[in-house]
Amino acid sequence: MISESFRKRKEQLFKRLQASSVLSPEMEEQIIEVYQNRGKRAIEAIKGGRVIKRGQRWFVRGKNDEYEVVKNFCTCTDYVMNISTEKANVDMCYHALAKNICQALNSYYVVEPE
Repeated sequence: MISESFRKRKEQLFKRLQASSVLSPEMEEQIIEVYQNRGKRAIEAIKGGRVIKRGQRWFVRGKNDEYEVVKNFCTCTDYVMNISTEKANVDMCYHALAKNICQALNSYYVVEPE
């Protein structure tokens, strides 16, 4: 179950992201503080150019596959096994987090044709 404390930290994080247009080291620290290892992996995906927008659809390339992300929902195993079942103490996998960070900043993603 997601705590109220987490919800507030996430809300503050995304307000800061939307007010910024840069993934600064300070912003990276805040992402990791809120999302821990998933935050670190999301930043790696962003910096690795693995967040892709094709038309109106978003994809993130993981280690073994490419996953479609719709809002906070993802086709990866972590989402299905841990996020949707509320076993994790966060509300999205690193793929969805990476997509949402790029969307909030309106940058850092790769645009590909559909």
